[in-house]
Amino acid sequence: MNIERNDFKRLRLPLAAAIVLLALGAACLIASGYFLDEEKAVQAATRLSRVAAQERVSRVSEEEREIRDDLVYYEQMRQRGIVGEQSRLDWIESIARIKNERKLFEIRYSFDAQKPLDYPGLVATGATEFVVSRLKLDMLLLHEGDLLNFLADLQTNIKAHVSVRKCTVGRIERGAAPAATSLQPRLRAECLIDLVSVRGTKPA
Repeated sequence: MNIERNDFKRLRLPLAAAIVLLALGAACLIASGYFLDEEKAVQAATRLSRVAAQERVSRVSEEEREIRDDLVYYEQMRQRGIVGEQSRLDWIESIARIKNERKLFEIRYSFDAQKPLDYPGLVATGATEFVVSRLKLDMLLLHEGDLLNFLADLQTNIKAHVSVRKCTVGRIERGAAPAATSLQPRLRAECLIDLVSVRGTKPA
């Protein structure tokens, strides 16, 4: 098949149109790819914003829960008398009451001076301060249950958090115990007990 010069002249316009259409098609493909990338970027940014908003809502909910828990714990401590100034008179009265109600033998004790609590890992905030007074206890016992009952009653009744640091129990040598009653103490307990209180304001 022979193509003459006149045929090229007749095909010039259709070829030009085809080239223009191809160029337009390529431009459309490039533009569509660009807009697709832009749309993906917008969707990604929207998704990130939504995730960030959900995280903020979750943090707020968690903070509200922590505040509610702190208020409940604070109220429990306040009702137990742990919050506020320490009252040694109250402690003395509580020990005497426990001794009489439990019908215990001799109890000797002393309180160390109050000082800031320095337990490892415990950090007080600016609004609160943990203070401790150490109770040194010397008790005569009929059996180990006397000591356990005394410590349980102390934890329940005294206006402080009771933390037993150390207790040693030993047998009393024959003839060393007083003979004032028919029942004689058989054991001696020596304990170090921390009485912890919180000084500060109510959590916000």
